[in-house]
Amino acid sequence: MFPFKKILCPTDFSDPSLCGLKMGNEMAERFGSEIIVVNVHKPIPHLPTPRIQASEATFDVTEYEKHVVEDARDNLGQVSDAIFSDGIVPKLVVRIGKPADEILALAAEEKVDAIFIATHGRTGIANVIFGSVAQRVVRRAACPVLTIRACE
Repeated sequence: MFPFKKILCPTDFSDPSLCGLKMGNEMAERFGSEIIVVNVHKPIPHLPTPRIQASEATFDVTEYEKHVVEDARDNLGQVSDAIFSDGIVPKLVVRIGKPADEILALAAEEKVDAIFIATHGRTGIANVIFGSVAQRVVRRAACPVLTIRACE
């Protein structure tokens, strides 16, 4: 089990999640772990629209989602270049869906040994209203989960 051979590091590009990537980098340096970095975007709701001519449509949700994925891939590449040491080439994944569900699905597909996930440390009503992706992942993961608050 330890050292972890394959680690999943979800990121939303927040400071705590970047700390998770840094910890993944350290594991990869010390133990040769394989790193998978994932960014998950919530789906954009497809609302029913009145029948209009195709030429009158002003917003294409599918096309917009493609741009979101492309931008996220670019951002993942930039962040990875800045954080990961030379010789460590993480697998970069972008998904659209419910973040906790997509993280857990990817962890199962890739058969990861651990998940390094950031938590924003919300408590009280903020946690009740917004929930916690990290909390859902910890509760449902089939592998160890390391939660990370922020770098010191």
